[in-house]
Amino acid sequence: MRRLRLTPRRVAILLAATVGVSAGVAYAATLSVTSWHLWAGSQTLTKSTCTLQPSTTDTYVTQAAPGGSNGSAATMLVRSNTNGQDWTFVYFDLSSCAIPTTGGADTATLTLFITSAPGTSRTITVTPVLTSWTNSLTWTAAQSLSYGSTTTTFTTGTTNNTAKSATVTVDVDALIKNPSASFGWRLSDTGSGNATTTFASSNNGTANRRPQLVINYEK
Repeated sequence: MRRLRLTPRRVAILLAATVGVSAGVAYAATLSVTSWHLWAGSQTLTKSTCTLQPSTTDTYVTQAAPGGSNGSAATMLVRSNTNGQDWTFVYFDLSSCAIPTTGGADTATLTLFITSAPGTSRTITVTPVLTSWTNSLTWTAAQSLSYGSTTTTFTTGTTNNTAKSATVTVDVDALIKNPSASFGWRLSDTGSGNATTTFASSNNGTANRRPQLVINYEK
């Protein structure tokens, strides 16, 4: 067998390789391996629809009679502010939908039926109510309620006996996650002139004219 003569150069290469291997072993010995789990499953979301009609609570209040209540009336009024305003209030109890607080609203649509439209089309502002109220609400008491800063609107048109809708998805989604987040909506007309829009209430004799809330949700 031929012997390999150790030259100074070969000795240097051998020492470098030995040090490199030793360092690699030492480094590997210092590595800390922790346990972990890779979740490879999937979650299936259940999509459904809940329709609430009639509303749990609705009424209207009038500035001209600040101490009066109208919770038993078959209609509700929204009047512009020139000669004193009327506000309509609508609230739905979502508990019958059985949507868990982990769920969420894809869409939520509030629909009201206009039994008597104004002579010119009006813009109705829908504002979330943040404090509780009942159908014995008065104009005076309504001034002390808290209201949300985000609103939505719809136009009335001038045709009697027609349904109008407003998108309230953000409000309903917040209500699903926190049942005390809101207490329905106030409908108002802040435009000029003396115009009145009349809506069917939950006491209306025709069921399909009563206020309705349709929620498309996932859980």
